[in-house]
Amino acid sequence: MASEILAVSISDIEKASQRISSCLEKTPVSYSPIFSERFGREVYFKWDNRFRTGAFKERGAANLLGSLSDDEAKRGVCAASMGNHALALSWHAAKKGIPCTIVMPIYAPLVKVQSTKNTGATVFLEGETLEDATVFAKELVAKHGHRFVSAYDDELIIAGQGTAGLEILDQCPDVDSIVVPVGGGGLISGIATAVKAKRPDVYILGVQSEWVSWMAQAKQEGSVAPVQRSIADGIAVKTLGKLTRPIVEQKVDSLLTVSEEDIAKAVVDFVEVEHAVVEGAGAAGLAAISRELLPSKFKKTVVMVGGSNIDGNLLTVLIERDLVKRGRWIKVPIAVPDRPGQLNRVSKIIAEQGANVLHVRHDRFSTRLGIVDILFLIEVRDRAHGNLV
Repeated sequence: MASEILAVSISDIEKASQRISSCLEKTPVSYSPIFSERFGREVYFKWDNRFRTGAFKERGAANLLGSLSDDEAKRGVCAASMGNHALALSWHAAKKGIPCTIVMPIYAPLVKVQSTKNTGATVFLEGETLEDATVFAKELVAKHGHRFVSAYDDELIIAGQGTAGLEILDQCPDVDSIVVPVGGGGLISGIATAVKAKRPDVYILGVQSEWVSWMAQAKQEGSVAPVQRSIADGIAVKTLGKLTRPIVEQKVDSLLTVSEEDIAKAVVDFVEVEHAVVEGAGAAGLAAISRELLPSKFKKTVVMVGGSNIDGNLLTVLIERDLVKRGRWIKVPIAVPDRPGQLNRVSKIIAEQGANVLHVRHDRFSTRLGIVDILFLIEVRDRAHGNLV
């Protein structure tokens, strides 16, 4: 049986590379000595979060906008997005003077909503999911004649994203494996098309969030429960696209999932080890390496880091949760007589052990008369130090 003809070819990607070269610089690839030692293989990161809008989506957006006819540019573009596609499209549209309308779900990260508005785009908040927002965006397209721009299911978008694959082969010629986060499949489809055309031996691993299986199960069961939000909103897409699915099926070697907890830990690992702020979707590749999903025979891997647009409050929560999990932050409840000097006495004991008091909470209303409960949140070096305290 003949293989299905795919939407994008290596020629399309090479043309895209030429088209975007005047407005986008190559993003760096860097070696990570700490992660390489930890995982027993050479680990490199492709930092596509270094673009102006903080995500790889600029590749596809720049390629598509650079391909529009004068009439299409005049009528403007419209897209539905959780954030990164919206940012990339609206930013490059503004630079070219092309009208841009963006529809985002009501639960889209606030930092991405505000940043998109700051580009001058017209922004609508509609629906709870990306699918809901897409329906509304297509209604606007039908009404106003805009060019609809899918975040992943468009030949020009896929070809643009594929330029990352060409850069990887140029920057790391002897790479034997590439790990790519997967939402709708635009990035991995482009990368796989580019890489397999020139180096068919390179192993391509796609990484999805377990959120995808949660949503599929909820749909199958007819669940009416509130929509479960993913910390990896950039890849929180329920299914691959019509154009991307055949490419993934033919050119991607493996497509696996990681847990939301794995992704959360990877976000914190990027902060601590690489001193880099990376959003959940961008950290999915590191999560896969950490969970040993990449076969051990591959010894030189490039991990795509797709974005850094994470809400500051969420990043704080993830870091603090990780500190608690690793025993770096501990809660110590102590009951003391309700009289002056007791808090100072206990704090002095904690300080003598080399620990740091972060927060103190008193409760004298639910205890017996004359006793106050004090809950200390304490920073320690590790679990052993915490046990000593």
